[in-house]
Amino acid sequence: PGDIFSLDKVFFPINFRGLHWVLVVVYMSDRRIQYFDSMGGRGEEYLKAVLSYLKQEHEAKKGRPLPRADEWNLVCCTTDTPRQVNDYDCGVFMCEFCDYISVDEPLAFGQEQMLLFRKIITLSLMKQERVR
Repeated sequence: PGDIFSLDKVFFPINFRGLHWVLVVVYMSDRRIQYFDSMGGRGEEYLKAVLSYLKQEHEAKKGRPLPRADEWNLVCCTTDTPRQVNDYDCGVFMCEFCDYISVDEPLAFGQEQMLLFRKIITLSLMKQERVR
């Protein structure tokens, strides 16, 4: 099993009650946990839950408490996070959050690109590689 603490980023896609997709990203070197929601929710409970998980995982895998656990910055969804304008594109937004963040690109997209992104996601799955 791998050591998540050696990674740069850890992604937590979350489905809320089978209705809405959101994303939490752990930026290990920055000691930052950030929430991304295309509907603009704050996500405080998810941020706290992921920090709790990191503490438990560190204790279980390393046999000691998470160092400087009190220094982690929990970042709620920011106003510049792209927003959906319908009630069905949250999964596509979440996939794009993952894709853009994984390659350190700014989240410079919006609702008008969702149809294109659906096609790109389909093509990426078919080719089994990232398509852009």
